[in-house]
Amino acid sequence: MEIVPKFSATQADQLGNYVYVYYDTESKEPFYIGRGRANRVLSHMRSSHNDLVRDRIDGENYDFDILAYGLDVETAKKVEAAAIDLIGVDNLLNKSRGSGAMQYGRVNVRTLLRSLASDDITEIHHNLIVVSINDTYEKYGDDPQALHESTRGVWAGISDEKADESEYVVGVVEGRVVYVMTAAASLPAGSTEYFVRGDGEAEGRIEFVGRTADEEIQDLYLGRRIRAGQRPMYYGPFHDKVYFVDGEWRSAR
Repeated sequence: MEIVPKFSATQADQLGNYVYVYYDTESKEPFYIGRGRANRVLSHMRSSHNDLVRDRIDGENYDFDILAYGLDVETAKKVEAAAIDLIGVDNLLNKSRGSGAMQYGRVNVRTLLRSLASDDITEIHHNLIVVSINDTYEKYGDDPQALHESTRGVWAGISDEKADESEYVVGVVEGRVVYVMTAAASLPAGSTEYFVRGDGEAEGRIEFVGRTADEEIQDLYLGRRIRAGQRPMYYGPFHDKVYFVDGEWRSAR
C-alpha cells in the first residue's frame, strides 16, 4: 500500500475528532473501526495496540478511510459505536463495541423508550437476584442470547437459600435493567453450555436456568433503574420487606 504521510498540524486541526475504518482492498470488507484525532488512524501501521489488527495489516491488501470527521469527542463516540454495532463486533477485529457503546450503542427500541422515561424502582414485587452485566453488554449489546447468557451466569456469592428463593434474575447495565429472566433453577456453574459468551470461572459459583420473563413482569422492571454491585445483590420480600429510603434500598432486618 502507498505510504501515507503524517498529517500536518493544519490538517489535523481541520480533521478534529474522526472515525475511521480499515478494510480489505480485495473483498472491500471492513475489519477494524476506530476513532481518534491527529495521526491516530496511521498509528496501527507502526505499532497497533490491537495484536489482531497488527497481524492483519502485515499483508498488503488493506487500506483505510475516514468515515466522519470534524466531530467533537462525544459525537465521535456515537459514530464509532453505531458503525461497530451496524457491522457487528463479531465481524471485526475490534475487542469491544467502542468506548461509547455503553452510552450510545445499539439498544432495543422498547428498552430505550423505557430508559428515556425511567424512574427508580421503588417497589419490589418479587424475589430478585440483581446482577451487573456491564462487561458482556459492552461487547454484545442487546443480542438476545448474550443478554440471557450473561444474566444467568456465572455468579459467586449467592447462597443456596437466596438462589432457591429467587423468582427472577435481573441483568443491569449502569443501573438500568436491560433483561429479566425466570429463575427456574440454580445449578453449579459449568453444568450447562454457553453459546455466545464464555462460561468463565466455575469454581464455587452457580448459574441459573430459565427463560425470558413474561411481558407483564418485564413491564414492572425493564428499563427502570436499580442499584447493582460487582457481586449479585438481593432485593424483594424474601422473609422480610425491603424499603426504598433516601434513594437506596434498605432491609427491614
